[in-house]
Amino acid sequence: MSTPEKQKGDRAERAIVEWLHSLGFTKAHRIRAGSPDDVGDIELSPDIVIEVKDRGKIDLPAWIRKLGLQKANKEAAFGVIVVKKRGSSDPFEWAYVIDAASLVNVLTSREFIREKL
Repeated sequence: MSTPEKQKGDRAERAIVEWLHSLGFTKAHRIRAGSPDDVGDIELSPDIVIEVKDRGKIDLPAWIRKLGLQKANKEAAFGVIVVKKRGSSDPFEWAYVIDAASLVNVLTSREFIREKL
């Protein structure tokens, strides 16, 4: 049986996948937990790491360090941490945090911005 924390995280991940589908990113899906090389929570593209957090305490420095490791494991250029907003089930209202390297890659990649994956 999964813990309440795991169930909370699973719900948030499913909400993000459904939201991405509604935006036309139909290939988005959850990644199975337990991989020896952590590559995030949601698969959208080989070049993107998506990590979802539904926690009471925000620890951005630790989460950004983890995102960097996940990007390295996946050899991804882009990474985003999705932080669920308390009291909101709408991912459009949640916070999205990227590291500096991902920001630079987004700002310098017109192809990425123009094309849906």
